[in-house]
Amino acid sequence: MEISIPTVLKSLSTAGSAIKEIAAWRKSARGNSRALIDELKNNLTYLDLVAEDDISLEDVVDKLSITEYKRLSKEWASFNTLKSGKIEKYASLEGSDLSQWGGKSTNDLVVSIYDKINQLIIRYPYVKNNKKYRWKVRVNNIRKRIWLLLRHVRG
Repeated sequence: MEISIPTVLKSLSTAGSAIKEIAAWRKSARGNSRALIDELKNNLTYLDLVAEDDISLEDVVDKLSITEYKRLSKEWASFNTLKSGKIEKYASLEGSDLSQWGGKSTNDLVVSIYDKINQLIIRYPYVKNNKKYRWKVRVNNIRKRIWLLLRHVRG
């Protein structure tokens, strides 16, 4: 399935690039940020298996994690500590499903990513055969949001 990827995210969409970018981000992070970055990296790896290697979501959904996110959402006032400032309004996002993210906070994007991962964890086991959910589309939408987060924190 071909997905539309805005130009600003193209370099992160190639195999392994996003994982390398996460590893670089992790090196500069400290403490609790590292724990969340590790969790994001693992989640992205599992989602990549579904999107790129035709592994069934059923085989990985129980490996997706929101544990660190939940812990940190109780401890931190906001995920803006990962990167202050608003997400840039990249021109190539215009007209894409990510266009709404320009001008929003890091916190908003992180919460959205984890909300979508949580929805996969909750819903998939019960409605996996329901065609209306288009699981690969959902997986790719989460991946694109993670790529946008990576682009934002490195920018």
